[in-house]
Order: sequence, then C-alpha cells, then structure tokens
Amino acid sequence: MLNTHLKYPPIKNKNIKELPKVLIYHQSRSYYDTFILFSTDKSEFGKQVIMKCTKEFINRDGRKNIPSLYIDNLISNCSGHGYGTKMLDFAINYSKKLGCNGYFHLLADGCYNPHKLPHIFYRKYGMSTTNYKIDKKLDKLIKKGKNATYKDFKTEEMYYPPIKHPESKFKQFISRFFK
Repeated sequence: MLNTHLKYPPIKNKNIKELPKVLIYHQSRSYYDTFILFSTDKSEFGKQVIMKCTKEFINRDGRKNIPSLYIDNLISNCSGHGYGTKMLDFAINYSKKLGCNGYFHLLADGCYNPHKLPHIFYRKYGMSTTNYKIDKKLDKLIKKGKNATYKDFKTEEMYYPPIKHPESKFKQFISRFFK
C-alpha cells in the first residue's frame, strides 16, 4: 500500500534509536534471579544465554563472609559469539549493584557438554580456582588452543576476581635465598 493513498500518512520519527545488540530480561524469584540475554540481530535469532544467580557470603583470600554473587546456572546455546562474555560482564555489574563489589563465583561443570568443558572459557575470562595446579593446567590448555573434556577436570569452584594463590614454599625459599 502506498502512503500517497492514505488519508493520514504515518508520522516519521527522526529520533528513533537503534536497539542494542543484546537485551537482557530479568525475572526475580524468591531465592534466585534469572537473566536471559538474547540478540536483537535477525541473523542471530534464537541465540541466548540464561543465568540464575543469588547473593551469598563466602570465605576467600583468607577473609570470611565476603559478599559474592553465586551463579548457579550459566547456559548458552551459542558458543563462540561473545554472549557468554557479555553475560559475565553483566554479572560483574549486577554484583556491584547487590553490594558484592564485583565478586562472583560458580561451579564449572561439564554436565551439558562433557566434551567441551566451560573451565577454559572461565579461565580466559579471568577467573581462577582455589588450586594453583589446576589454574596452571588450564593455562597450558589455553596456550595450546585445546579444549578441556570431562577426562581433564572435575567440577571446579571458580572465582572472579581471581583467587590470590600463596607462593609455594619452594618459591619462598628460593626468593629468600637469592635476596
């Protein structure tokens, strides 16, 4: 239908802004908050990331009762498009809003895809485990460009910002010896 035949043609609004690349939908339950990130791009239709989280108090870095956002679930149906990273960026901001100072933690588990564990993704993002050897093993896999499978790791607690690992006793001895 041509606009010339309309008695009142549509108004053209010059102030219309473009939609952002992603939108995040929030649903609050009594115990968990659920966030769904989805793309507004037509070519990326159906791609989404779901995160369920809640505020907890944890012990880390030798301190007790530190407020931290616990991410119970982080599920993505579109690996490699940057949406998981955007959801973790959002988790940092949401953590600050809840009074957790940007701290969050989760359990990295391969129950959804045992042949491509999320541990590598979380480590690339800047998270760490409480075990220095596991972090070192993850760093080696990242350097080689390999994925981790269920044979490489079990379910691991991961933290952001990274846990400060104490130096090994051997490193402490060497540093004292050469001073």
